[in-house]
Amino acid sequence: MKAKQTVAVSALLHEVRDVRRMGSAALDLCSVAAGRVDAYVEEGLNPWDMAAGGLVATEAGARLEIHPGVGGSGCVVCAPTDGFDTFLSLVSRAGFLAAKSLS
Repeated sequence: MKAKQTVAVSALLHEVRDVRRMGSAALDLCSVAAGRVDAYVEEGLNPWDMAAGGLVATEAGARLEIHPGVGGSGCVVCAPTDGFDTFLSLVSRAGFLAAKSLS
């Protein structure tokens, strides 16, 4: 999973100004809520790792969704509502999300 995420982060770095991590999903999601960071993406979080921060972010007006990630786990994507679709598209193009089934 980490190798696939490394490729995705590398692709993302070509499209954004910077990538920051505070070491805690809850703090990172609260930073989206506070407007200190533009968005958040992470695969493989436990529900308790994102519950509080996700609640704070969504109560502050952010949109949070969980999509199938490239590594086989849920991928949390969070951004302000007005930029969420653009960020989700970027995350998908960068390779964070699992390819959709063509069935």
